[in-house]
Amino acid sequence: MSQIQDDGPNVQEHLIQLAESQHNAPCHNEQEKDSLKQSLRAEESSSSVQELRNELVKSERAASEEKDSLNGIIVSLRADRHTQETSSRNLEKTVQELRDQLTTSQHTANQEKDSLIETIDSLRARDESLKREIALLRQINQELHVQLAESQHKANVLIRINRAHEQKHRCESLYAPGRIYDAAESLLEIANIVNEDESADKDKFIFDWLAEFTHKCVATLERVGNEVSNTKKRDEAVATYSTALLLGPSNPKPVLMKWARMMMLGGSAHEALSAAAKFKVPTFVVYRVICEILEGDGRLPEAVECFRQMKIDLPEDTGTQDERAKWELDFRGLCVQKLEKLGDAARDSKNHDEASRYYSDALSLEPTNIDDILLKRSAEVVKLNPSSHRGYQEMHVALHDMGRHSEAFKAFRTMLSKLEQSSDPQIHGEPFCQYLTHQRIDWFWTELQYVDATATIRQAVEQTVRHMPRVLIDTVTGRLYDKTQQAAAFEELPIFDELRSSMTTQTRLDHSRIRKEVKKFYRYVMLSHQWQPSEPTFQMIENTSIYDLPGSPANSKVLRFCELVRYLDFQWAWSDTCCVNQLDKGVQQESLVAMFRWYQGSSLTIIHLLGVLSESQEIGCLWKSIWNTRGWTYQEYLASEVVQFYTEDWKPYLGVSTFNHKESPAILSEMERAVNFATKELATLQPGLEMVREKLYLASMRQTTREEVIAYCLFGIFNVALPVIYGEGNQAVGRLLEHILTRSDNVTLLAWTGSSGSLHSYLPADLTVYNEIVPPHLPSPLEAAEMDGMVTALSSSFPDLSLPVSLCERLCDLPTLSLVAGRLRLPGIVFPLADLVPVSESDPESDLSVYRATSPMLGDVEIRTKNQLSFLLEQDFSSGDPLFEHTMCSLRLVLRLKQPFGALLLAPLARVRYRRVATDSLIMVRVREETSLTELMDGIRTVDVQ
Repeated sequence: MSQIQDDGPNVQEHLIQLAESQHNAPCHNEQEKDSLKQSLRAEESSSSVQELRNELVKSERAASEEKDSLNGIIVSLRADRHTQETSSRNLEKTVQELRDQLTTSQHTANQEKDSLIETIDSLRARDESLKREIALLRQINQELHVQLAESQHKANVLIRINRAHEQKHRCESLYAPGRIYDAAESLLEIANIVNEDESADKDKFIFDWLAEFTHKCVATLERVGNEVSNTKKRDEAVATYSTALLLGPSNPKPVLMKWARMMMLGGSAHEALSAAAKFKVPTFVVYRVICEILEGDGRLPEAVECFRQMKIDLPEDTGTQDERAKWELDFRGLCVQKLEKLGDAARDSKNHDEASRYYSDALSLEPTNIDDILLKRSAEVVKLNPSSHRGYQEMHVALHDMGRHSEAFKAFRTMLSKLEQSSDPQIHGEPFCQYLTHQRIDWFWTELQYVDATATIRQAVEQTVRHMPRVLIDTVTGRLYDKTQQAAAFEELPIFDELRSSMTTQTRLDHSRIRKEVKKFYRYVMLSHQWQPSEPTFQMIENTSIYDLPGSPANSKVLRFCELVRYLDFQWAWSDTCCVNQLDKGVQQESLVAMFRWYQGSSLTIIHLLGVLSESQEIGCLWKSIWNTRGWTYQEYLASEVVQFYTEDWKPYLGVSTFNHKESPAILSEMERAVNFATKELATLQPGLEMVREKLYLASMRQTTREEVIAYCLFGIFNVALPVIYGEGNQAVGRLLEHILTRSDNVTLLAWTGSSGSLHSYLPADLTVYNEIVPPHLPSPLEAAEMDGMVTALSSSFPDLSLPVSLCERLCDLPTLSLVAGRLRLPGIVFPLADLVPVSESDPESDLSVYRATSPMLGDVEIRTKNQLSFLLEQDFSSGDPLFEHTMCSLRLVLRLKQPFGALLLAPLARVRYRRVATDSLIMVRVREETSLTELMDGIRTVDVQ
């Protein structure tokens, strides 16, 4: 209700607003409006309260109905609970009844179990009783059997003894009148009777008599056999000796030897072995006797066969092992020695079939020198059937085991070729690896060792070939080989097989030997020469041989070069005419950069002196030769460690016999004269940016057919890789010098006179300007003592040494020489010039003009140039390497500035940008005595030169 009351004013206000919005008639005065509003509010309030009361009555009625419904549900739930409790009590009663029944059943089962256990125990007792009775009956039965057997044995013994005595009397009665064969037969019966008795209680009397009488009969039979054998009655003698052996004499060997010898007169070893099987003689003794007889009679193949059969038929007998082993060793050695001699004799008489059989028999005995004999037999097999692989297979095995690996692999490859040529379908019908397995070539190395050795060799080959020229001439075939073919060529050599084979018997690979052999094979020889018209090119020889080229002077040069290389025992040769594909720009670029390294890595460089003939040669021809003027030949000679000079007709220059002509005093003297450079210093020049001025000096005297090539031929000696642009002219020189200058900081390259190049004003047009080793712009060096005295005197003139030190530090703080946006950023001291006046008119012939200018710090400066100078000039002095330290170094710098030095003439373009003005003579200047160090420090700066 409180909520309804609170909301009442709001509802009323809303109704008032609604009434005002719907009231269309205007009010004429304020009283009527107020009266109307009050009446409306009263009506609306009473109607709202009545509606709220109606709604409350409805809500109370609904709540009462809901309460009645809930009461009904509660009554229903209580009834259900009572029903569940009743069911639970019934279930508990049922469970208790089941438990009682289970207890009763368990009790009954326990009673039945006890009854069954009693029954089982009773049955087991009866079974044990029956077993004891059966065991007793079996024991009684066994005892009866034993007694019966003993009685029977005693009866048999008595019977045999009786029979033996009867035969004894009969035997003696037969022997007395000389019926030796009948007596022997009777004696055998007695022996059989005695041997049947295996018991220990033999009749000692009969046993002793048997041994004595056997010895007597054997002696008689041996004597009779000897008498018969003397009459050459073989069969009768054999029968007599056989009878004696059948009696089992205690020492059968003498009789056996006689019997076997008679048997072998008309029979074979096999027949003798078969006949001897009935004798009471150890089988080993029989084999031994027969083998010795055959060997003694010179029937070695039969003796070997008998020996081999003995090894198969007779296992090792521990009882005679030592005796047998010694005899076998001696007999084998004796037979092998005789068979090898017989084989050698047959070989010498060209009877290869018989020699092969003798060697085969010797090998079947497993001799200690098996490899030697196997090698001999394989050679005979090859001679018997050269088209068969068998002989080469045996030769391969023998040579491999003997350590002759190169020959072994040669035999192995021959064997493979014979197999490939074979028409035998059985061989071609199976993989070769299976063939090797079937032939039991089990000496072959393991796959791991083989792969390791091969990979190591190939790696060494790859590393060597990598630094060789891209293409070489094989002087054996005369064909061009690229790097792939060069690498493959080594695997065709016997040494490759030898190296691989030698690795199989070693625990570690011999890397040193591999590298040595690979390096030896890949020694190559370079040609240094003057090009001639119609030289054979790469395209001309790519698919043919040097030796198949048509005759011409140019072709003859390459041909004679290859023949000479081959004569000097080298396989590989290189000539720039045919080993570089000039149509391939990439190959051409690589060759220009790598050529110095190729000559440096060669084993020999052959220098062909065009125009120098052997019949007219004399000292001086070398340094005057065309070869000594060419650009390429400069680096070729410089790079090569070993060289040989040959005349145009391919004779050694001056007949020099020394292998390396660089060791010939006569040739060294000529080369020093040609280049005006000491030989020892020449040998120190290496690829790179060291000794730049010396290298440029040597190149300044060389000529090339094209202007840009003089730069290209120096790529190797300076170890630079720049693009090759044929037709660029002297810009190639500019590019090369720019590269050297910015990477070496060698400002001596700026010390030149002449014309500027087209690329930059600070670089020359060609290399002829570097015709002096020592740049002339540097002051003459002073002796150490003189320099120390001058420094001491100079130091006394400076009360304050801070100025020299500051000058030195300012120079040291300058950035190094560099190239920025095509402009040379040059550090140094700038000396302004003024009062430029011409001294004389230009010379009509030389077109040179002479000018004089003044400088507050330098005084008068004279300039000789072809350029017309009508503008303000400045001078720049490059300090070179201004790394001075401490006071003494600073004073030395001041002394240097007071000596004459060369300077560059620069013309200003804009602010700190200049261009160099080329002069035809070096501008030499010197700092005036009255010039202060402060003025010099004001001139220290970095300028950009285009």
